[in-house]
Amino acid sequence: MIKNLFFLGSILLGSFSFGQTIVFQENFDEPSTRDLWMIDELDNDGDTWEYLNAALNEVPSFSGDAAFSFSWYLQAFTPDNTLKSPIVTLPTDGELALKFKVAAGDDELFEEHYAVYVIPANTEFTGSEIPVFEETLDAGYYEEAKIVSVDISEYAGQDVQFVFRHYDCEDIFYVAIDDVIVEQSALSTINVDKVKPVIYQDNNIVKISGLEKIQKIKIFDLSGKLVAEVNQSDVNISSLAKGIYIVNFYNDTEVISKKVIKK
Repeated sequence: MIKNLFFLGSILLGSFSFGQTIVFQENFDEPSTRDLWMIDELDNDGDTWEYLNAALNEVPSFSGDAAFSFSWYLQAFTPDNTLKSPIVTLPTDGELALKFKVAAGDDELFEEHYAVYVIPANTEFTGSEIPVFEETLDAGYYEEAKIVSVDISEYAGQDVQFVFRHYDCEDIFYVAIDDVIVEQSALSTINVDKVKPVIYQDNNIVKISGLEKIQKIKIFDLSGKLVAEVNQSDVNISSLAKGIYIVNFYNDTEVISKKVIKK
């Protein structure tokens, strides 16, 4: 279902800074590359991800086309929509980060829920997989798109596909993504602390360096449940059970996400 957003106003403004080695990138502008992505849905309502032109729809944060999924457009939807990348062969060495821009369509109606998964190449996505990143948008990012950076170094050397899933929300507006990048940084040159939270085992404090003006931290268990949230630059995880968690560090325009182990 193709939609014209002109009458619904404009959104966001964002940019990426590029560096290191780009392993994979997609801006959804060229049909020859975006057609390699698989658009699907788990809810079978006939409405799923689609590519819309930013200029035609007054979306100033993106240039060219971007991928949109709606939870409302003249009627309410309860989406479970998936956008699956072509196969990406990840390098065997260095630190790897999956980066993308994301935004909702309004500063007041923005609580879209989405997740990102890394799955083995040529496998069917069922929805039961564990995401590498998940959140309900905490703002609309109407003037500036949020940049998300997810550490995927644990998948080094594998053939994988990325799945963007819009789900677990209803009757809001839309979520849009653009400029999907996999970036490799050599171990000899990377500032590891920028993408890797450091756990201080002596007092169970999780911190991150290399990210300025941290506003909040959210911690999710592997089921996607939010188990802790603080409005400060570090978090005490002493009350959490032993296990693996996804920790998201937020400033006003960026999110850095990393799996951590509570011992």
